[in-house]
Amino acid sequence: MPEGQGHVAARENGPVSIGEVPWTRAEMVAELEDFARLYERRPIRDNRGGMTTPHLFMTWFALRRLKPKAIVESGLWQGQGTWLFEQACPDAELYCLDPDMSRLKYRSPRATYSTADFATHDWRHLPREDTVFFFDDHQNAYERLKTLKWMGFRQHIFFEDNYPPLRGDCYSLKKAFMHAGFGHAELTLGRPPSLGQRVRQAALRALGVPTLDRVTPNATDATYLHQNLATYYEFPPIYKHARTRWGDAWEDTNYPTADPLLSEVETAAQRVYWEEAGAYTWLCYVRLG
Repeated sequence: MPEGQGHVAARENGPVSIGEVPWTRAEMVAELEDFARLYERRPIRDNRGGMTTPHLFMTWFALRRLKPKAIVESGLWQGQGTWLFEQACPDAELYCLDPDMSRLKYRSPRATYSTADFATHDWRHLPREDTVFFFDDHQNAYERLKTLKWMGFRQHIFFEDNYPPLRGDCYSLKKAFMHAGFGHAELTLGRPPSLGQRVRQAALRALGVPTLDRVTPNATDATYLHQNLATYYEFPPIYKHARTRWGDAWEDTNYPTADPLLSEVETAAQRVYWEEAGAYTWLCYVRLG
């Protein structure tokens, strides 16, 4: 096994890490230049509110190694992620889900689109070991995992909205591991949810999908995650600014984070990664045991 692969060691005060991933940090760094050239061809120039280079690169990098036969994308925003999946996995079947398609600027001719929630679909036709589920839908990640396990899918699960305690608008695995629970964004952030968040929640309720506003702080969820996960891996930031996207210090007490891939901007291609570094939200890769 190449150096850096295998068990992912968590440094003291760093994020939780479980199991193995089939790639190394050195391999990530080696592909940054190639992705920067691809990113220049992206169909949506301004994707604020959706993924930018911190997560687009890591997703592209990982999918090219996993080579799934199918990808289920839950949460589309403007469609930049769908375009990325096409670039990374040109032969994969694509299923794109969102209760509100009105924001889409990019539609794939290859994809099957649906406004129904992921949990209401019958996925039995998809290969159990070769399907990626990519969640960028701001829903309860802990419940999503339980649904996937019930459906028989254990491999290749990504959560893009993996917010730390007191941040974000959903219950993330990072919050669960930190025993933080979740209160509605209006309560935890001291401000009302954004228009986009309210629209998404209203659309889900209209479809009969339960939305969860509160999770009491607890250690039980973390215990069950350790018991049921074969892999939990938080992708590192490419760069790490001194302050978070919320304006406070980016330190490990409140924001345990893997070491960034780079510390200095040394080439022109690296500059976009530095400029968009604040969009990082602890994207994670999960495999159920």
